[in-house]
Amino acid sequence: MTFRLLTTIFQVRHASNVARRPKGGGMADTVSLSNEAFNQAGTDASGTQMLTKDEVELIASKLNHAVNLPILNEAREQLVFSKLVMLIDRFLYNVLPNEIYELIRDASDGIQAHDLPNIEDNLVSLATEYLNIPFLSRSQEETVYRVVIGLIVRSMLKGNTLDTA
Repeated sequence: MTFRLLTTIFQVRHASNVARRPKGGGMADTVSLSNEAFNQAGTDASGTQMLTKDEVELIASKLNHAVNLPILNEAREQLVFSKLVMLIDRFLYNVLPNEIYELIRDASDGIQAHDLPNIEDNLVSLATEYLNIPFLSRSQEETVYRVVIGLIVRSMLKGNTLDTA
């Protein structure tokens, strides 16, 4: 299901970096990456995060309004939420191709609105399965994932960015 969904929204956006090989011997067409595109894929694979400091702070502030940690003051809450956003960012960087994750900054391209609930639910389910926030209840943990991942996925909609989602 996730593969099919990602295949539906994945597009090769840099056509100059790819070349189609002609069919030969009954084999299906293949796409050949330029050396530059191949090197970029290696760089992307070795990275760890997509969000900038300002983007982390923006998401952490929105998360701070949605979740309360009564044992901490607002300044410490903001720091904790920033760390949680960075944790989720690293997770998303590992499970999403950069060409999809980068849609948070590209309002001219993006996913379709009807795909949004499935993508968000899939990513929240994966985050719930693979991440753990031991100082939050399971319910609070899911709220954190829904707020952060929901905001990020909504920013991938065509016409949106992280600032407008």
